[in-house]
Amino acid sequence: MATATDMFTSLEDQVLETVKQGQEAIVKAVRTWADASKNLIPDLPPLPFSDQLPATSDIVESAFAFCDKILTSQREFASAILDAAKPVLGATDKAVKNGAAKATPAKTTAAA
Repeated sequence: MATATDMFTSLEDQVLETVKQGQEAIVKAVRTWADASKNLIPDLPPLPFSDQLPATSDIVESAFAFCDKILTSQREFASAILDAAKPVLGATDKAVKNGAAKATPAKTTAAA
């Protein structure tokens, strides 16, 4: 019998696979659009100060690096909250485990 953790992991895997499939479809569509329309865009003169602007890929990379820092900070925060609440959570975890160990199917009684 699968545990709750196994079921969550399976669901997470399914969600990630669905996301990847969607991303692949979008990348393919954008590539097709870009290939089809590359000759439709005229040559444009350079923008003033364009040599001082970062490349688009650098902006994206910087944004994801910032998101990594935020996610790390949130993980540390969640860990600190769990640690601070350990006295209460420990009792709750123990009660849940004890309840699961003692759980027995309900007995049915015959009606007279």
